[in-house]
Amino acid sequence: MRRIFMKASNKEASAPVARPTIAIMQMTRLGDLIQTAQAIETLKTTHPHYRVVLIARLQFAKPLGFLLNKYFDHIYTLDTASMFQDSETVGLSKPLSGLNAFLSEVKSEKIDVLVNLSFSKSSSHLASLIPAVHKVGSYHDHNNKVVMNDKWSQMLYSTVMRGALNPYSLVDLFKNIVGIKAHEPARSTKTNDQRANIIVIHPFASSERKAWKAEKWVEVIYKTLKENDKQTVTIVGAKNEILKAQVITESPLLKQFSSRLLNVTGKTSLEELSQVVASAKLFVGHDSMVGHLAAIHNTPSLTISLGNVRPHETTPYQANAYNIAPRTKCFPCFPSDDCAYTQCHHDIPYQLVSNIIKQLTSGAPIDAEWMKSSNSSFHLSSVNFYRSRFQNGYFTLDNLIDTQLDINDIFRTLYKVTWSFVLSDVEDSHPFPKLSPSTHRDLLDAMTGLQHLFELSEFGQKYSRYILEEISSSTPSISKIKEYSKKIDEIDHLQRMVQKTSPYLAPIIDYFTVRKGNLFGENVVKLTESSYYCFEENAHLSSVMYELVQNTIAEYKIIGSKTKTRSDLNK
Repeated sequence: MRRIFMKASNKEASAPVARPTIAIMQMTRLGDLIQTAQAIETLKTTHPHYRVVLIARLQFAKPLGFLLNKYFDHIYTLDTASMFQDSETVGLSKPLSGLNAFLSEVKSEKIDVLVNLSFSKSSSHLASLIPAVHKVGSYHDHNNKVVMNDKWSQMLYSTVMRGALNPYSLVDLFKNIVGIKAHEPARSTKTNDQRANIIVIHPFASSERKAWKAEKWVEVIYKTLKENDKQTVTIVGAKNEILKAQVITESPLLKQFSSRLLNVTGKTSLEELSQVVASAKLFVGHDSMVGHLAAIHNTPSLTISLGNVRPHETTPYQANAYNIAPRTKCFPCFPSDDCAYTQCHHDIPYQLVSNIIKQLTSGAPIDAEWMKSSNSSFHLSSVNFYRSRFQNGYFTLDNLIDTQLDINDIFRTLYKVTWSFVLSDVEDSHPFPKLSPSTHRDLLDAMTGLQHLFELSEFGQKYSRYILEEISSSTPSISKIKEYSKKIDEIDHLQRMVQKTSPYLAPIIDYFTVRKGNLFGENVVKLTESSYYCFEENAHLSSVMYELVQNTIAEYKIIGSKTKTRSDLNK
């Protein structure tokens, strides 16, 4: 593409060279927009000659204009709130008029690539209405069928949208979908002494299950202010969180600290809030867009993950961000799951959170040794505590509590190595996960499931090849082609049966299902060839994962035999 533009400029030196235009569609909320901006920041750094425009909802893009304008050449906004106002009484004429006006404006752009980063039905339909030379992400074709051709979008849909085994930060997934090489963001850093003695706390979240009750926050703030008379706490939040903030600040326990407890909930614009976070010594809060603002400014952060929050996906995208999460068996849940007791809220002790805040504000490092020596083993027993870093350009969380990983953490590590190798041809090395007898059994079960997946994929390739051979024969038999096609349908069904017995293999099986739903080709031959390559890739995924599981189990046995030998010698 670059050579084409260079030839054009040589031919007519005075003519302006057209810049390739990439349109990024992000129709979801504030936090997703900030994470999208973080992904595009790298694109603008590595490819400054690209014109990058954003398509977003007005109610979310407008308050973030101070940030988004740094990374996007133009922002097209859809005012959905105004469009659908009174639609139940006045009908669809107003929404249709607003949509047509928006599309008319967007169509003025000559879009080379449209990238849909919001995985919803409405965004897929909208993407189908916007003309572009190429489209990435989900959109609807002329037959109203959902199309998703790129592998990283398929992977995101198969993992993020379906379960809790996604090993990647959403920012890294957005980068992979856009086609940006993994790269650690360059951030200006302030020393601890250069920051104000302010701890910004955002004790709220988008849903009740993702946030502590006020009582726990009162305890944390009380302990923090009592133990450090130089610190000030600033509580931030939106206008709809004003009453919740008052419950905290008006607690009798905090009355003695009123001069060092500032409540600006509902009183700041997002730009003003961003400035407050930028100068703070520490941000503490639940999963929200405020934490992502902290990452933009490289402000140290501590996130308390609860409910359906997935730390590996949404921890603020910066090095040395901290995240504390419960080891509750049902964590993380789905928003649709029933939860009357919220056990995960009780499994994170406020005493531990307060101790971590004290260490972070002092500027002293937090490592595995400090966690073990300075905190109660009782408090540590119910949590995972992560610190972020970048490895090979990818965001990674390390657990600082020396414990055997749960099965989800183990599979996330294995999947990260697998996806990186198969989809990006990148060898992402990690130490072998520590196993327990329970996780060892789970991995043995997974090996059986992986064997079945590999064998089924081999059969899928065989019958796809049979169909191609039959079609290319001098007298193709329709009955034979139908017979082989039926065999392939049976293989697809058997793969779904494997998922029931080996649920930790769901990402591979779901990815295969999405791939099969997006086969290339306009005729039987091309579709069958695409099916063959789909089974081939599935066999490759199963083989790589099998080898990783096998090596992890072998390492566990070696460690176990060494431990047994030492025990026998001690006797």
